[in-house]
Amino acid sequence: MEFSQNYVQANDLQVFYHQAGGGDGRTKPPLVLLHGYTDNGLCWVRVARDLQDEYDVYMPDARGHGRTQGDVQIFSYEQLAADVVAFIQALGLERPFLFGHSMGAQTALIVAALAPDLVRAIVLEDPPFDHAASHDPQVLQTIADEARLFQERPLAEKMSAIRENNPGWHEAEIGPWAESTEEYNPEIQSPSVRQRMHQFVWRPTAAQVTCPVLLITADPTKGIVTPAVAAEAARLMPRCETLQVPQAGHCIHRDAYEETMQPVFAFMASH
Repeated sequence: MEFSQNYVQANDLQVFYHQAGGGDGRTKPPLVLLHGYTDNGLCWVRVARDLQDEYDVYMPDARGHGRTQGDVQIFSYEQLAADVVAFIQALGLERPFLFGHSMGAQTALIVAALAPDLVRAIVLEDPPFDHAASHDPQVLQTIADEARLFQERPLAEKMSAIRENNPGWHEAEIGPWAESTEEYNPEIQSPSVRQRMHQFVWRPTAAQVTCPVLLITADPTKGIVTPAVAAEAARLMPRCETLQVPQAGHCIHRDAYEETMQPVFAFMASH
C-alpha cells in the first residue's frame, strides 16, 4: 500500500505528513511517529510499513524539517510539542500513540506531560536527556558548518557515506535518511537554536507524565541515555518500562530493528 500525503494547518504551520494504514476501511488506533533532528517523516518508512496493518500511522515533518518548514526563530522543544498537539487536534485523532526518536522522543515526552488526555501511550527512543554536547559557541558553529557541508553533498555521495558508516542498516533506511538531509532548514543547526534546545530540563516534565511509557536506550557507550538516567526516568514516570538494546547506537531501531520493534509492538498492543 502506498503512503498518502497531505498538509494540515496547525499553529502557524502547514504541516506536511504522510499516512499509512488508513485507507482500508478499518478503524485502527492512531499512531504518530515523530522523527529526529534533521530527519523527516519518511525516515519512518520501514516502521510504518510494518505497523500499518494494525495502526493508522501518521508521519509529520516537524517545524523546519521536510516540507513543513515554518518559523525556526521560535524553534524549541516546547514549540515542537505545541505543534504536535495542534497536529493531533487538527486531524481529530483520538488518543494516539506517540513514538518518537531523539528530538521526536523529547517532543513526545512534553506532549504527554502537558496534554495527558490527548495521548494513549508514548515510546521514547534515546531522547536527548542530559545531552552532553558542548554549549561553547565555537563548537556549536563547527557542528553547524559540518552539517551544512554534508547537506550540500550530492545525494549519491551521502547515501554512500551512510552505507559506509552504518553497515548494519537496512537499505530501506538509506534513501529516506539521505533525502531528509537535503530538506531541513539549515537555520535549525545554528548555534542559537542548538543552545536553546540544550537548555531544556527534562526531569520536571517527566514527573508530570502519567501515561504508559516505553523508554528505549542504546548501548551505554554509543547512545545518549545512560543506565543511571534511564533508572531515574523510570522513577519519575510511574508507568515507565525500560528497554536497553545491546550494541545499538543512537539510531536504535535502525541499528537493531527486530530487537527494538518486537518489544514496541508488544508494548503498544498491551495498551
